[in-house]
Amino acid sequence: MQQCAIYDNRALNFFRAAAGFLALAAFLLQNMWLVLITAILFLLGVFSMKLNFLYQAFGAVSKNMLKQQFAPVEKDPGEIKFVYGFTAICFFISFLLLYFGKFENIAWGLDLLVSFLTLLAAFANVCLAALLYVFFKKCILEHCRGVK
Repeated sequence: MQQCAIYDNRALNFFRAAAGFLALAAFLLQNMWLVLITAILFLLGVFSMKLNFLYQAFGAVSKNMLKQQFAPVEKDPGEIKFVYGFTAICFFISFLLLYFGKFENIAWGLDLLVSFLTLLAAFANVCLAALLYVFFKKCILEHCRGVK
């Protein structure tokens, strides 16, 4: 079984809020390039939390300048990668639909939906993509146990 990693909960919520507001700004301004930037931010987090510069910057500022304590939260690294990957894919799909001029209303609806879900995760700590990860993980484990 994979071990849990320790993350700074405040930094995670800051990143989610910043990305959610960026996606919301993309919708309000009807700017597809902001959707692409949001997708890239989430994609960088898939590879490593060290590449998530908003997470790293908030952690550094809160620790060094504001002298705040680290707010630890244990999470499965696979969960973080799944959530960031799933969110990045949703934003990339939205961007590609907008870029090619196909189903623009659906693309903006997807952007708005994912931005609201990201803001929900930031402010209420309810992440639907994380729940999907847990559901898929449980289904796969049950299936593997049933096959044996």
